[in-house]
Amino acid sequence: MEIKKPVENVLEETLKNLRTIIDVDCIVGDSISNGDTTIIPISKVSVGFVSGGGEYDSKKKKKIPYYPFAGGSGGGCNLTPIGFLVINKEKVEFIKITPENNIEKFIDIVDNFFKSIKK
Repeated sequence: MEIKKPVENVLEETLKNLRTIIDVDCIVGDSISNGDTTIIPISKVSVGFVSGGGEYDSKKKKKIPYYPFAGGSGGGCNLTPIGFLVINKEKVEFIKITPENNIEKFIDIVDNFFKSIKK
């Protein structure tokens, strides 16, 4: 049986914990249906982590199979909505969300709102 190095254990534990945080539901959200139209939110997930460690020696030399180990890891993820997949009988369309698009969409929504009030 091969003995894992302590830094391998730290790295393995970090990856295992990241897998529990991030799953496919983070990227493809729950669908929202209204009649013939279904909307599915789509997001981008960015993940970063760092892991490391090292063995250190005590001042007295000991004859042991390994030296004491100090290690650690850290990580994080960022979830960014990028758009919506809109599915209806006529077509499938991806509506992208960008800062520029948001301003245009807001103006269109306000314009349509005022038009409906005039009617």
